[in-house]
Parts: sequence; structure tokens; C-alpha cells
Amino acid sequence: MFSPISTEKRIKAAVIFLFFSLFFSGCARTRRREFQIWTISLRPLFTDYMKHVIAQWEQKHPGIKVKWLDLPINAIQQKLIVGLASGDPPSIVNLNTDMALQFKEMGVLENLDQDVPPRIRKKYFPGFWKNFAVPWYVAPEILIYNRKIFKKAGLNPNKPPKTWKELIHDSVIIKQKTGLYGWFPAIKFLDELQEQGIPVISPNKKKALFNNPEAVKWLNMYVQLLKKGDLPHEAILLGKAYQEAVDQYQAGNLGILMTGPQFLERIKQNSETVYRETRVAPLPLGKGNVYNAACMNLVIPKNAPLKQDAVSFLLFLTNQENQLKFCKKALVFPSLINAAKSPFFTHTSRKSLTSQARSIGASELKYAKDLTLELPHKRDLNEAVQNAVIKALWGEESSQTALNHAAKIWDRLLK
Repeated sequence: MFSPISTEKRIKAAVIFLFFSLFFSGCARTRRREFQIWTISLRPLFTDYMKHVIAQWEQKHPGIKVKWLDLPINAIQQKLIVGLASGDPPSIVNLNTDMALQFKEMGVLENLDQDVPPRIRKKYFPGFWKNFAVPWYVAPEILIYNRKIFKKAGLNPNKPPKTWKELIHDSVIIKQKTGLYGWFPAIKFLDELQEQGIPVISPNKKKALFNNPEAVKWLNMYVQLLKKGDLPHEAILLGKAYQEAVDQYQAGNLGILMTGPQFLERIKQNSETVYRETRVAPLPLGKGNVYNAACMNLVIPKNAPLKQDAVSFLLFLTNQENQLKFCKKALVFPSLINAAKSPFFTHTSRKSLTSQARSIGASELKYAKDLTLELPHKRDLNEAVQNAVIKALWGEESSQTALNHAAKIWDRLLK
């Protein structure tokens, strides 16, 4: 995958070249009656779905063709850069939020608030709408737990933790009573601070605030749990910790896991014994009254062919009917408020763990938000915080000192 730094440099070069190439290619493009949509890793599972949606839209818009190109996630950024530089970008591109922010920062994406009227924008969950991207599908997490391990620890398997305090308490009890880890967090420090209502950055986005006393206390919680042996040492791996946690849960060696409902199918396939003991519950809701949820987006590059038609297709692809069809195939969640009210999400069966998980995930959407910070120099900012967290967890620096160092880096970069 291309690094954010090299990607940013390539985008800058592409933007400079773009202004020259557009002058010569603009006239030819305006005569074209075809536009492209690029997506990420939808073939082959969603080939029929995408072809059907395209055919439906084309039938309503005779004379206009939609060309669909599906790409791996590690190729789409570079190909978009080439398209921008050549003056022949696609009209719609599927990007995750981090990718979309890199292109938005360079000023090469349309402001969709100007193209999509308020009456349509308000149909989407406000936590996911961005003026540079239409949210497509969402991946909230739920809490899954092993009731056999709860019983072994003397905990009530019908009463999963409802608060962060209860989560930590139950996790410690499980470790003490069973020798197994109760919880294996994939620490996402900045997201967690926001979920707890702890300020991360000043309103003008020029000064870091994540070294405040409440933030230090939150990091110290992890430091102390590690010191006491109540968390696995691999939690220090941060980004790599999630996969390790998944493996441990599937092996029957972990009490609690925060993950997407779609993970239940993997457990069922890989370990029927663990699946039979698995139960689901909502994530604890922090003081910030918000859950972080990853979001896949659709963006429109500036100067893309047939922009108004592209907006029309984009909204058609993400309408209620098409979102529900997609979610039923992908086990993800809709970005439209009314789509999440469908019986497919609200109906639950005591015999179906998947339906229970789906209902929980949908109920969380009203609190969910894409908490990705819209800031320049994202790679350097994230690296500074990650290094601070790792140093504190290793005991190389106190939580306060480590976060102070990271905050200084942020303040310098955000001037």
C-alpha cells in the first residue's frame, strides 16, 4: 500500500499537472456521455448487485452509460492520482475516510453540500455525512462475549457489562478467576477519548488537548491493567492487536471482544463450540454519548465528467432500497436513517444470534459517528500519538510526559 506521505506528494504533483491537462482535455470530455465509478473489492460477491443497480439507473437515463471498475484497496489511490493528472478522473470513487481526507485536503473533491439539497442530506445519519463525501455503508461494533467463560469466573452470563466500569471489572474478574484474559483491547486512543467526551483538539484545530488530566487518566487505566497482568502484553501492538484478539476469542481463550456483527459468521465457520457459547450485547456507551464507527464513502472529483449525472447515480446507489439490498449481502449497516428502521434490522429472533447482533448494531447507529479527525498532516499526527501511547504502555515515560511530547508535535504541525 502507498504510504500517506508519498500519496500526499503524488496528489500535489497531480493537482499541479491537472490544471494544465484540463485546459486541453476539457472540451473532449464534455462531449462524452459516459462516466466511471470506481469501487473497492466488491467483485465477485457484488458483481450482480452492481450490474443490476447500474442497469436500473441507465434505463431511467437513456443515452448515458456507467462504467464500473473495481479495484483493490491498495491500488485505488494511485490510480485516482493518475486519473486526476491525466485530466480524465472517474466521476465517482469509493474511498474510506482517511483516503478521502487526503484528497479533500488537496482541494480535488467536489463540495457535495452544494450538489445535494438539505432535504436529501438530512436523510443520512448526521454522524456520517461529510461535505466532501456521501456515506455509503457503515460498520459499527458490538460486544460479543463467551458465556462459558463468564460462568467459570462466577459472573452472570445473562448480564454482560453495560458500562466501561463494568467492562473493566468483569475483565479483571475473569483473569483472576480463570487465568484467561477477559478483554483484549485494540487501543484507539483518540477515538476512545472522543467516545468518553474528553477533548482532543481546540475548536480552531490549532492546539492539541489530549494531554489533559482526563486523557492522562484514561491512558493510565491501560498502563495499570498491563502492569497487573490483567491485559495481554500484545495490546501494546495497537493496530495489530485486533487480529490477535480475534484469534484468541475464536480459540475460546478470551471472554469479551468488541467487533462487527459480521464476525459472528467467522466464529460459526471456524469454531462451532465457541459460537454456541457466544452471546451479543451493545457496546458500553461512554460519557461522550457517541460510538465510533468506520464508514465507506463515495466522492466526486472536481472536473469529473457528467457531474450532475454522477450525483444522480450516487444518490440512487445509496437510496433506501439499494442500501438494504447491499446490507443484506454484506452484513454491514446503512447510512440512511430510515433504512436502519427496516424489519431486517429491527426484527430479532431468540434462535438467531445474527439477527440479535444486527438489531444491536442498528440501534447503535443513532449514537454512531465517524470520529476520524479532519486535520492536515494526518500521518505525522497519528504517529506522534501512537508513539506516546506505546511509550506509556512500555513504561518508558509517564502517561503525562508522553502525551505532552505528542501534544507539542501537534501544536507545531497545526500552526
